[in-house]
Amino acid sequence: MDRFYRGFVAGVLAAIPLNAWNLFSYYVLGLADLRLLDWAGVAVYGTIPQSSLQVASALAMQHIWSGFRGIMFSYLIPNIRSQGYIGKGVVFSLIISFFESGITVLYQVPHLALITTGTVLSAQIGSVLWGALLAYLILRLDGTTEKAG
Repeated sequence: MDRFYRGFVAGVLAAIPLNAWNLFSYYVLGLADLRLLDWAGVAVYGTIPQSSLQVASALAMQHIWSGFRGIMFSYLIPNIRSQGYIGKGVVFSLIISFFESGITVLYQVPHLALITTGTVLSAQIGSVLWGALLAYLILRLDGTTEKAG
C-alpha cells in the first residue's frame, strides 16, 4: 500500500472511533451541540442534515474528509519511522481542527459559526483521539513495529 492509500485508509478507520466519541458526547453526555456529520451536512446541503439519507451521506462525507486529512498527514510527515510519530499525529489533528473551526467563524458559516465551549472541548478530545489513531494506523499499515510516541 503506498503513502496515499495508507493515509486515506488510516484516516477513514480513525474516523470510526472519532465519530463514536462525537455521537456519545452529543447524545449521551450532552457536551457537544453539533455532530461531526452536521459539519459535513452543512458543507454538502447548506443546513444540518434532517432525513436519514442526509445523515447517512453526511456521515459518509465526513469519513471521506477524514481520509483526505489522513492523506495530507502521510505526505506532510514523510518519514514513517520518525520518532514521536503519534505525537505528530495529535499535533497535526489539533492544528487542522483549529483551522477548520476558524474558517467557519471567519466566514460566519450558518449553523457552525457559533459553537459552545462543550462542543469545542468535545472536538479537541476527538482531535486527540483521531490524530493518535491516525498515526498509529499509518505505522501499522506501513508494517512498522517500532515504538512511536
